[in-house]
Amino acid sequence: MRLFHSITSKQSLIEQVKGSCYLRRIIHGRKVKGGALYVSILVSIVIGILLSLFILAAKYNQRNATVYCQSSQLFYNLKSAFQVARSAYFTSGRNYVWMKNQVNDDSIRVKKINWGAYLLICAETKNRHQYLSQSGIFGTHLNGDTGLMISDNSRPVGLSGNIIFRSGCYLPRAGTKPAYIEGQNYTNNALNSLYTRHSPGSIPLVNNELIKDLKEQVEKLNPNLDSAVVSLARFYDQPFSQKTIVWENPGAHLSKLNLSNNIKIICEDIEIDSSAHLENVLIICNKARFKKGFRGKIHVIASDSISMEESCEFSYPSSFVLLSDQNADGNMNSIQFNRKCKFYGGILALHGDGGALSRQKVFVKLNSAGEVNGFIYSANYIHLEGIINAMVIADKLLLKTPSAVYENHMLGCEINPAKYAGTIGIPLVFDKRAALVCCESIN
Repeated sequence: MRLFHSITSKQSLIEQVKGSCYLRRIIHGRKVKGGALYVSILVSIVIGILLSLFILAAKYNQRNATVYCQSSQLFYNLKSAFQVARSAYFTSGRNYVWMKNQVNDDSIRVKKINWGAYLLICAETKNRHQYLSQSGIFGTHLNGDTGLMISDNSRPVGLSGNIIFRSGCYLPRAGTKPAYIEGQNYTNNALNSLYTRHSPGSIPLVNNELIKDLKEQVEKLNPNLDSAVVSLARFYDQPFSQKTIVWENPGAHLSKLNLSNNIKIICEDIEIDSSAHLENVLIICNKARFKKGFRGKIHVIASDSISMEESCEFSYPSSFVLLSDQNADGNMNSIQFNRKCKFYGGILALHGDGGALSRQKVFVKLNSAGEVNGFIYSANYIHLEGIINAMVIADKLLLKTPSAVYENHMLGCEINPAKYAGTIGIPLVFDKRAALVCCESIN
């Protein structure tokens, strides 16, 4: 009985063990099937994420390509806008007016105005999402073949001091003669005769359109282009793509200011301190005087005089314009340089009527310890001294020293426009249709 019971117990134990192993196999099989499902889900998620990333990358690349193409198109639009500004197609009616492209949604706008003696062109372009602008100050090429031209008055020119001609100088047919002035004898330079030419009976007159443009800068405020203010912040930068800020009557003395670009100052007599930093600012005044040590890039149109103290420097492209008042009666209107002053750009001494026979005379006086680079035009007189890397055109020579006045004389100067020919642009004085050269590009 006991034996049977033990055998039965063993059999039941074996059956229990087999049953547990079978159950364990079933459970283990289920675990394997559940893990495969989890792995497949995880793989699906990873593949979905990768596909999404590929789609996003493709869209991003497509967007970048579209943006690049649109930006490139805007760049070409700007180039086209500058070409439009130079063409006969561009008229005053299209000035600062948006013009739509016929083949796409792009538009361009061109602003073309005179800025001092130079020409300012501002081009803008836009599409649905982007905008781009570029401005530039333009002139024409400096001719290095002509250094000096005066009218033929049938009298010889007196030469004193060390005078060097490095380019063609057009002097009266009567020739030259040595002179003793201010303790200096003429130092004969053998090469001067090689550059001496016979001057014409009269110097070329400036373009009447230039006189008109200069008068418009002085007399008119265009509501479409100008915005008048009564005061300005100490630091102010106005883009040329926007309206011109016109600051009227800022006071007789400018100091501790930092003004840049599209700003026009209108006043009577003004003194500009060396603490004032002016960049491409236009000053319309009666008299302008710069204090010692002034540094800046400036454009001035004055009716009476422009003068300065020592050690001033006017960066390229600056411009001085003397537009004399025909109703004035008195001393000569003048532009006078002082010792150790440097100027880069264009200097014009003109009459309001554009002629050379006006009752009011104009005079440009250079300094022996100064340097002028670019272009000088005087409808009447010029005093030649110092370093002159410029083309000089004047009706007559007039040398004013502390002790005397000498007509038809020059003293101690070097004339060499070829030094900056091809690198400096000068104002469009004689022909507004002349080939343009960009003097400065402004963003």
